[in-house]
Amino acid sequence: MLKLIQNEWMKLWSKKATWIMVILLAVMIIGLSGLGKFMEGLNDSSAWIEDQKVELSQVEKELEATDLAEDKRVELLQQQEELQQDISFNVEYNIPSTREKAILDTSGVMSLVMLLMIVVSAGIVATEFSTGTIKMLLSRPVKRWKILTSKYLTVLLFGLLLTVVTYVFSVISAYIFYPAAEGSSILFNNSEIAISAVFGESIYLVVLSFAYVCVMATLAFMIGSVFRSSSLAIGISIFLYFTGTMIVMFLQDYAIAKYLVFAHGLDQYGMGYKMLESNTMPFSIAVLTAYVIVFLGISYATFVKRDITA
Repeated sequence: MLKLIQNEWMKLWSKKATWIMVILLAVMIIGLSGLGKFMEGLNDSSAWIEDQKVELSQVEKELEATDLAEDKRVELLQQQEELQQDISFNVEYNIPSTREKAILDTSGVMSLVMLLMIVVSAGIVATEFSTGTIKMLLSRPVKRWKILTSKYLTVLLFGLLLTVVTYVFSVISAYIFYPAAEGSSILFNNSEIAISAVFGESIYLVVLSFAYVCVMATLAFMIGSVFRSSSLAIGISIFLYFTGTMIVMFLQDYAIAKYLVFAHGLDQYGMGYKMLESNTMPFSIAVLTAYVIVFLGISYATFVKRDITA
């Protein structure tokens, strides 16, 4: 099995597209981090906040008047509340990003890893059919299930490599573009996280994201294996990835929603929100595991029994 995996790994890296994907991933991570820092400077609304504070002080002075009509007082109180909310929101929104916050946000770019994994997993079997090399591959004295297993494990290893590249370059970008946080803790998703725990928490979030990435890659792997078309597998998988959340939201009032794979990204538990209130991490893990078993079951059943015509 190890030799089969090694062979698949060498075949994967013999393609220029693989190297381009990894280099592109690193460049995009650094570029997105730099762009975020640049946009942060452009979106500085500190002057607007000061104007709002001046307007708020004027409203408060008017409220101090003793001969103020009741309807005018109600109007001013409403205006005061709106101004306070706007100022509070914008002050929080304009808090400069820090190195630690940027590292914690690494899981947010795991969608890039997912797209690249979908491309590789969709084509690793389908390409063998389109190029005709499947005949030579299956002529070897190796059981078909072992060949398919080696391909699937290669996809997972490649995804793991992409995840490591993503995390490493995200940390590098954070150190390049953002200053260190002041104090011993930072606020992240309405929860306080100790500076000393940032790396552990960020890795935990990335691992949760990677689990869902593997499920979607398995879906692309199944479609590519069954239909022998990498373009079809890529198209369907990416379409479902981008529309999955909308599908869940549309069906959230129905029981079927909690059984859809798109409702169970594990990162939602690390980020402090749930797509469906009834979701729990054990249930989501069980659902994702069931989907992976089904996807792989279909892949193996199709690949092992398929006749390869001359």
